[in-house]
Amino acid sequence: MRILGPHDVLADADAQPAQSEFIDEFADLLEATGRDALLARREVDERLRLAVESARIGTFDFDPRSGRLEWSDRCKEILGFPFDEEISYASFLEGICSEDRERVGQAVVTALDPYGDGALDVEYRIVLRDGASRWVIAKGRAIFAGAGPDRAPVRFIGTILDNTERHRHEERATLLADAAAALGASLDDEVMLLGMARSACRRFASAVLVDVVADDGGRIERRIALERAPQRSMLMSLARNLAPEPIRRGAGDPATAAIRDQRTVRLDRLADAGPEAARPSPQYELLRELGAHSLIAAPLVARGRALGAVTFLRYEGSATFDDADLITAEELADRTATAIDNAQLYHAAVAANEAKSHFLASMSHELRTPLTAIIGYEELLADGITGPITEPQRQQLGRIKASASHLLSLIDEILTFARVESGSEWTQIEPVWVTDALEEAAALVAPLVGDRGLTLVVKASDDGIAVRTDRQKIRQILVNLLSNATKFTEEGTISLEACRDGREVCFRVSDTGIGIAPEHVAHIFEPFWQVEQRATRRIAGTGLGLTVSRRLAQLLGGDLTVVSRVGAGSIFSLRLPLDA
Repeated sequence: MRILGPHDVLADADAQPAQSEFIDEFADLLEATGRDALLARREVDERLRLAVESARIGTFDFDPRSGRLEWSDRCKEILGFPFDEEISYASFLEGICSEDRERVGQAVVTALDPYGDGALDVEYRIVLRDGASRWVIAKGRAIFAGAGPDRAPVRFIGTILDNTERHRHEERATLLADAAAALGASLDDEVMLLGMARSACRRFASAVLVDVVADDGGRIERRIALERAPQRSMLMSLARNLAPEPIRRGAGDPATAAIRDQRTVRLDRLADAGPEAARPSPQYELLRELGAHSLIAAPLVARGRALGAVTFLRYEGSATFDDADLITAEELADRTATAIDNAQLYHAAVAANEAKSHFLASMSHELRTPLTAIIGYEELLADGITGPITEPQRQQLGRIKASASHLLSLIDEILTFARVESGSEWTQIEPVWVTDALEEAAALVAPLVGDRGLTLVVKASDDGIAVRTDRQKIRQILVNLLSNATKFTEEGTISLEACRDGREVCFRVSDTGIGIAPEHVAHIFEPFWQVEQRATRRIAGTGLGLTVSRRLAQLLGGDLTVVSRVGAGSIFSLRLPLDA
């Protein structure tokens, strides 16, 4: 017996009156089942829609066969459409910014391709009717029916998520990082400001103007006028040369107002600039000619002083600046003001340092002349040229000469430091035997070492070592090191030795003195720094000996380093090239 299927039953219905009742019941069952299935599907769709929209995500549902496109209220809110407005696919595409429109359209076509996977995942920017921008992420899935050549999309559903805040945070972080790198790349004002303006034009504004208060405090100088796409070269050239009005009460342009009041000026619409804009102003006329419709003028304020202002412009067709943009603009202005202030402080410190070096050099020369005369007259008296002297008088003259010679050495030290600082120190390169350099330095400090009861040991690993360098500067470095070792050694030995190391010669001065604490080692080569900083310190000196010695070593192409341990003495190593 053959079991009849539904088609057989329906086909033979007229031939089998006895089964008509059964067919009617079966049809009713099919209709009820289909109706329940449709209701069940709609219930699932509605639950899913409610769950998605509770997460502030918009949904859309597109039927490719009928062209029917449904948007949820949240989706219309994200896209900037009224709830009661029908949104066609064409209207949807028109709201996408021109740079992203073709890419999004192609992504939708790809998702509906029967031979694809039906997935949509794209991020793009939309422009709302009020001119504001919004970034969204669209995700979707196409549902296909049929197989092979007959496979076709029958439904396309998806979600739209407002990603504006995250996108802005990322853009803001990138912008501030780029601007910080540009501001930190140089201490030159023009370079810093140009780098910041370029970063802002790439990611934030259509054009940037930077104005700085002149040194006299009453004028404003325009330093930067830059736009993203150089399409208005003549107007931008005019903008570079057209500085804002002088700082005074009543000045009407935004940059002057921002500097004068130390507050940010924001104009959402340049036409709505307020009563100040009603006054004739070349700045406003220029901004309108540039096509600017929205601006933020943020003051550059550091340590309570207004240094200038930076003006960010957006042209027609771009979104107006909003509250989030205002925060970004003020952050850029704060960082720019700090960079300018730091550069000014640096230049002031350099100028003060140059003035200090000039003063030291001038005063040292002035002091050196009378000291040389004092030493000369002492020698005349000691030699009896002007008459006989007693032994007590000779001893007192000896103390005068010793004190004057010590003071003269300190002045020479300061003079050398001033010359090195100003870059005016010169070298005289000549062949120098290492043993000669050791003996000359040892001979100069031998009396001082003997007076303190110390032992001086001098040795060279090879008597035939010769270098091409400055004889006087080597002697000055070694004498400084030996004198320094003598000052800080109570008892024991001071050693002066030299050896060849490849293409270098290494001089070492070691002692058995008090040593240097680890926290002080990093400072001993700094100018005027001494281990004993108190006014009643026991060791006299200018604090320049090691500084001068290291800089002279570097001038000769080498370096001076130290290894020390408290209570175990110090070893200073002077390394110089064999041919300077």
